Amino acid sequence: MDRLGSLPPPGKLEGTFLWDGIINGPVRSRRLGVSLGLNLTPLHSKLCTFDCPYCECGFDTPKAPHSRWPSPDLVADALRKTLEQMSEPPNWVTFAGNGEPTMHPRFSVVVQRVVEVRDRIAPGVKVVVMSNGLSAGRPAVRESLNRVDERLMKLDPGPVHLVNGVAYDRSRLVEDLRGLVDVTVQALVVEGPGYSGASEQAVEEWLAALARLQPKAVQVYSIARPPADARVKPVARARLEAIAARARRVVTGKVEVF
Repeated sequence: MDRLGSLPPPGKLEGTFLWDGIINGPVRSRRLGVSLGLNLTPLHSKLCTFDCPYCECGFDTPKAPHSRWPSPDLVADALRKTLEQMSEPPNWVTFAGNGEPTMHPRFSVVVQRVVEVRDRIAPGVKVVVMSNGLSAGRPAVRESLNRVDERLMKLDPGPVHLVNGVAYDRSRLVEDLRGLVDVTVQALVVEGPGYSGASEQAVEEWLAALARLQPKAVQVYSIARPPADARVKPVARARLEAIAARARRVVTGKVEVF
């Protein structure tokens, strides 16, 4: 998934934009300010229920041999140590990393541990999850997503099997997202071989989904780093602004271009 930061990560792995540990940053985000990232994916793996050709982490990989999902206690301990060592707390603790965080088999427990550490060490810091939302219909995941401070969910314009790399029911996704509290939609707009997220048809279908969802906010942006598929291209700022202007006519929430 598209990452927040505007600074290069420590420990970048060869040929990818994968983080090589649990804690990422802090980085300065285009949308969140100073963010401390949490990567729940097994090391040296890119695992996601999407396989977006625009992703800076590259295409999905098999789970690396001998790697494991980090335990909830390991994640919590890494966060605690990092927060205690920082001279100034970050604005956010962000579940992001090398793929889809809700794929972690103990995601609900991880969220619980992270919130507990935040409450004890840095109560002013907000916790946010960046997700594609495909598992938001599962009760345990929905409850955990609603427990954090913010939910940034993907909803990109364009044919899903091309833009997001997998076929899924967008209408069902929207209904599942409606079960979350105060969703912020992240809409990444790109052009690729045989499709354009900025086309009139793509934008119209996306606007209809937004109107049903009525998110708290919408963040419209394009790629800022090399994508997994070099044929994927960014969309001009002027077109992003035009798309955002139309979104403001169908939602009551704040719409911004980044």
